[in-house]
Amino acid sequence: MGYQLSKESFVTKDTSLKSKEQEEKISIEVSQFIAKKIATPPLKLKLIDIYHGLYERLCGPWGRVVGSYADSLSISTSDVDIVLDNMCVNSSPKNIMSNSCNMELVIFTEDNDIPPGCCWLRVYEKDAFTGKYLPSGSTSFPYFRGNGLTKRVTKATWNLVDIKGYKCLSCRDMNEQRAYGGLTLFPLINRFLPHWIPHGPAFKQTYFWIFDVDIVEAFRCKTLPSVLFKWAKRTRKAWPSPSTIEKALEQGCHVISLPSKVSLDEYTEVEFRLGYGPMEKLLTESLSDCQKQCYILLKVILKEYIEPRFPDQDILSSYVMKMLIFWMSEETDSDIWRPACLLECLQMCLEKLYDWVESGYCPNYFIPEYNLFRTKLARMQSNNFACWLRETVDFQWNVLLHCKTMEWLNLYV
Repeated sequence: MGYQLSKESFVTKDTSLKSKEQEEKISIEVSQFIAKKIATPPLKLKLIDIYHGLYERLCGPWGRVVGSYADSLSISTSDVDIVLDNMCVNSSPKNIMSNSCNMELVIFTEDNDIPPGCCWLRVYEKDAFTGKYLPSGSTSFPYFRGNGLTKRVTKATWNLVDIKGYKCLSCRDMNEQRAYGGLTLFPLINRFLPHWIPHGPAFKQTYFWIFDVDIVEAFRCKTLPSVLFKWAKRTRKAWPSPSTIEKALEQGCHVISLPSKVSLDEYTEVEFRLGYGPMEKLLTESLSDCQKQCYILLKVILKEYIEPRFPDQDILSSYVMKMLIFWMSEETDSDIWRPACLLECLQMCLEKLYDWVESGYCPNYFIPEYNLFRTKLARMQSNNFACWLRETVDFQWNVLLHCKTMEWLNLYV
């Protein structure tokens, strides 16, 4: 009997080794496939370049492409994200330069009624006698909108709302003006262009029946808010490196006109979100090839396996997958991220994702107190999403066999 047990143990161990070797072989094949085959079609890239060139001519040079295309990690279903950041805000009244405009916007986050990752934009006005910037008493904030094609400049105003003794910029008024204003300054031209459709923090338009464009109205932060310096001092293993963190801080962040949807109604109108597009772009570029490929696989699973089973539910997003790969890269040793371990890393990420879904808490990478699931919990519970995801995670990397992009894997299994 003792010999029989020893023999069975040997067979089990031998089978395990073969399974491990097979998984490593498939991992390398998947890694090579992603490097060579998963890319945006050249025609689509050409049309996007044409669109962006026309946009700059019509609306000015401040539009910049961000997201997957800026990171060079787009897949065929990725949207084109463009940020309009022609205006700036300050992180503190003390940071306003003496030669600035008469009225300035300042980020305010120190209030219990402001959710993590969000802010209000208070308005400060230069005192005519002292030259110092004091809280404004105006009812509107003037701004200028330029047209790159005609060099025409139009003066307009945003409404200000009185919140706790300060004048704050109205997020709702900004979005309404953008929705009614259209892409250009010419109503006749706008009639022949795709209509603006609200899409998260952006307005979506579809061009050439091939790709969607998400345009986000945002402000550039001249200096970083204090809440982001906690991220730089956080304990981590290997990624990102100190030099990468320093460069990321230099990139700054944005303020986006989108409320959190969890605040009291009286504060929703003036609530803005912090955006980290420039920092995310730099961090994504610093990922290893294996980390980038794992991120692409997560997006493939999201777009081709999860979303078709939960259409129009808005449970998970590509942004959640980006936060997932950032957290996993920071919390693990760098030597595990190699082509032979790609599928193992993918499984590790899916396990982490399930933990987030089960707990109902997805921490933002820059501000962990900011729960990205806070508005999705009801949909997750109504669809019993946690149980379904557990089955998917138990399926391990075989879930890729059910994704159209990875159909060729059936030849190896």
